Order: sequence, then C-alpha cells, then structure tokens
Amino acid sequence: MVCLTDDSQAQYYYLRHRRNIALMPPQGAVDPRDNPQAIAQAWKTGDFRLDETVPGPNGESRISGRWMLQATSPTQITGTWTAQDKGKAQPISLRKAIPTPATESAPLGGDCEPAFYEPLLAAMRLKREPADIGGRPYQTVSSEEATTLQVPAELPHAKALNHMAMQWLRRQSVLSYDCSAARGSRGFMGSDEPIGSTLTPVLWTDAYLVLQDSMPEIFCGGAHGSSSLSTITWSWHKGRAVDTWAWLQGGEKSLIAHASKSGQPIASGLKRLITRLHPRNAEGDDCREVLDLMSVQAPYPSAKGLVFNTDFFHAMRACNDEVPLSWKQLWPYLSTEGRAAAQQFQP
Repeated sequence: MVCLTDDSQAQYYYLRHRRNIALMPPQGAVDPRDNPQAIAQAWKTGDFRLDETVPGPNGESRISGRWMLQATSPTQITGTWTAQDKGKAQPISLRKAIPTPATESAPLGGDCEPAFYEPLLAAMRLKREPADIGGRPYQTVSSEEATTLQVPAELPHAKALNHMAMQWLRRQSVLSYDCSAARGSRGFMGSDEPIGSTLTPVLWTDAYLVLQDSMPEIFCGGAHGSSSLSTITWSWHKGRAVDTWAWLQGGEKSLIAHASKSGQPIASGLKRLITRLHPRNAEGDDCREVLDLMSVQAPYPSAKGLVFNTDFFHAMRACNDEVPLSWKQLWPYLSTEGRAAAQQFQP
C-alpha cells in the first residue's frame, strides 16, 4: 500500500510486514527543505522521483532504493524501483485503492486516505476478557495498540455503543501507524511500543455511561511528546454521546470572561469557582501563577456532581488536574437540561 498526498511525505508498507517505509523526494528535487511541496509538484507533472529510506545500522536513515514513477491515468501509476547498492530493479504498477462503504462512513483520521489503512485494520488481532464495574458486566477488547469495551447486546442501544467503541479502537491503530511513520520521516528510529490508549468505563448508571479516553505519553518525532485525557458521556436512553456543555447555562461560553465598563476582563462566576477549587491553587504551588491560562474540557458527571478536566500549555502540563463540583455548587449555573440530568443522580 502506497500513500502519496499533496501535503505530506509519501510512504508505503508491504502487506506482509505492515511497517512504514518513508519515500522522500531526492535532495534538490524542488526544494529539499520542503518535501511536501515536491510531492505536490509531482502530482501536477505526473513524474515522481522518490528515495526510499530505512533505518541504518547506527540508527540513522539511509537510502535503500529509488522510485521512478509516471502517472499514466488519474488512477494508475507505473515505474521502476532500483536498489541503491546493487542496482537491482523491479517494476512498479500502482492503482488507486477504493475505500469500502464502511470505511467511508466512519472517518479514521490519519494522514492518508482510509483505503490505505484497511489492510492494517483487517490484520488486527483482538483479545477479549470479562470485566465489570459496580457489578455491571462488560468485555474488554484489546488490540496490540489499545483497549476498548463491548457491552452486553441486551442493553438499550448496545449496538450503537459497541460500534462507536470499536471505531475508536480502529482509530488508535491508525494513530499508532502514523506516529511511527512520523518518527521515521524525521529520522527517529526509536521504539515501536504500543501507544497503550484505553477507553474505560468510570461510571455506569441506569441513565449514563461515562467513558475515560486516555492516551499516555507518546513521542511521534516532534519537538516533544504528547498525551491526552478526555471523557465521553453516553446516554442509554438516547443511544448516543451527549454534549455535557449543554448542561450549563450558556454552554462552553459559561467560562468566557466578559469586559467590565473599563474594558478589563472579568472571569465568569463558574470559571472563578473552578479556579478557586483547583487542587493546585495553593500557597507556594507554581501552578497557582498560571491558573488564569488554563483551558477546561467538557465536564463529565459523577455521583456527586460534575468533574472538569483542566489543561495547561506544554511546559506546565503537570498542572493538569480534575476539579469536581457538587450539584449544589453547580445549581445556579445549570441549564434546564443540566438540572434534569442532576435529578438522575440524586439519592
């Protein structure tokens, strides 16, 4: 499978090995500092000249072969692969892959078109194990990259939830592949350890299922690593994830500051409450100095109220923490929908 895009470096993998091999325009092809531009130009002229790079013995990348390609139609490319060392040549014949309807209807993300990833996804080997939360049974479903869940089929809208959870697992495989490809294209020939993402239930009631979507620190060849933590609040009655911002008056805008008569920004009441109760808002804590710069994710429900995950810029991400607010504290800020949701959690 080969991926040639207008805005990214080219790449391919063998169906048998499913490991990324980078394709780069030769130095000086157009502008060696702008490889994506060189590939985009190749699409316009129909003439592709690409160097195949693989890890060398000391970890650096080396050229293992050269591709000479000519687009013969909008859907076909032919050419020759030549080995860098011995000059051995092999013919190349490429035709555009057509995504399946299932893939087209469920975006996977990624740098390439969905059809590029289909063999990777078809090769996923899944492991299922029983689990439960609060006496409610479900299954964990794990691939080499991540772990999701499947709930019993007799539950309301179980089919929709299980489909969403499996699509999440597929996206993790795409993310992992692209992360590995990005490391290779930037000269980092590091570890291929699984990304270890999880989609895990943290609260299960008759009305809602709260899932934590967690990705630990990963390095994809950029200036620094990245991680993520978010939640999905699933409504058993509606059969879909709900927007918990709608539980607050004004939604996400309830956290936006407004200007005073003098033009100075005044934090909203809810934002001031979250800031005041942030666990790192303590004397002598370095995070206290940057609390005004935090962003807040959509809340998720707990038995006692709503929990707000906070995010900070990379240098201060150690300040990221959860701020739980009770239903009583939130009551003045809840919308009609939010107050109805709160009733579902009252004893």
